[in-house]
Amino acid sequence: MLINYLKPTKFLLISLFCFSQTSFNSHKFYVSVTDVEYKTEEKAIQIISRVFVDDFEDVLGKRFSIPIVLLPDEESKNADQWISRYINQKLNIEIQGKEVQLNFIGKRYEDDRIYLYIEAENIPDFNSISVENLILTDLFEEQKNLVHFKKNKELKSMVLTKSKSKHTFTY
Repeated sequence: MLINYLKPTKFLLISLFCFSQTSFNSHKFYVSVTDVEYKTEEKAIQIISRVFVDDFEDVLGKRFSIPIVLLPDEESKNADQWISRYINQKLNIEIQGKEVQLNFIGKRYEDDRIYLYIEAENIPDFNSISVENLILTDLFEEQKNLVHFKKNKELKSMVLTKSKSKHTFTY
């Protein structure tokens, strides 16, 4: 009896898996993940943003009208300058209505992603902070930017889009 029950269930699971694979392969997802953490002792905001290399190359090339290659062995000259400029245009943080100066400090490549390291120093303690993330939204209308904000071991998250690009985290 149990074997007869498992066969339809197994068939259903295999069918759902096959369907989901075909639908995922035919549509690309546009998602970045940005981790923001306030380090109280250091009075600094540390940011790591992960985006797909090919998408980031495309957006930099179109934004600045120059060809940019982001591959470890073939990276375009001045790539860091273009990345820094783009980040300062698309990622913004405000504390008590004042914009925080973000500094691009480096990057690393892993598989098909690029990890962008950004920092803001000399940041006094705060109760609320606004984060605006428009990375890749000028290239992809359906871009979603997941932002995780951590302060004092408390983690809060928000999905930002082109139409809702800013969120205020309160602690």
